[in-house]
Amino acid sequence: MLIDDEPSGIENLHKLLNRFCPQVKVIATGSSLEEAESIIHNSTLDLVFFDIQIGSSSIFDLLKRIPEINFEIIFVSAHNHALEAFDYKAVDYLLKPISIESLIRAVNRAFTAINNKALTYHAKQVISKIDSPQKSIESIAIPTSNGYEMINVNDILYCIADGSYTEINITDKRKILGSKHLKFYVELLHNFDFMRIHNSILINPKHIRRIKRTDGGSIEMQDGKILSISKSRKEDTFKRFSLK
Repeated sequence: MLIDDEPSGIENLHKLLNRFCPQVKVIATGSSLEEAESIIHNSTLDLVFFDIQIGSSSIFDLLKRIPEINFEIIFVSAHNHALEAFDYKAVDYLLKPISIESLIRAVNRAFTAINNKALTYHAKQVISKIDSPQKSIESIAIPTSNGYEMINVNDILYCIADGSYTEINITDKRKILGSKHLKFYVELLHNFDFMRIHNSILINPKHIRRIKRTDGGSIEMQDGKILSISKSRKEDTFKRFSLK
């Protein structure tokens, strides 16, 4: 949402976002505190750009009335109200005229905060379900560069590290590139009995076809993929299946 009492301010920011931050989708704009309050109460927002001075009022007058601010804020103003702005945990503060570099930096910070919030929420959901035996977890959210992929845990064959990303292989032969390193998935899938057979490989034991002793030890998965067991993890892997 973009809030500014000057139409030219909304138009300029909208153009800059369209051109330099296309990942931002503007779903609403407003030019008064009343419009802003109505949009907040009737929309699901991730990020809001607030001009601080709205007519003779301050946007802080509105924020004081909102019981729970569940969206990220970037303040925009021709005057420096930075200290008061950060009392509301703004991800950034932009001075008019807005520089492209500052805008891109602010949006990137906002997206990082939004993604972290989503991951925290998802982790809480997972934990709550683990703590409630009567409920079974069917799907988890895999963060990708475009958003989140919902995947049934039982459909995951194995995960392979790819630098700071992770290639997640699914039973339907899909490969999803998760935008987190392998350690994130090791922790996420720990309670589902996934096994790390190599520093760069995490597998779902439910989809093992056979275990081979030759060439230092390897595992063949249901899709035919042969995955090497590292020397440091060979003993633990074989013990898992009571092998010698």
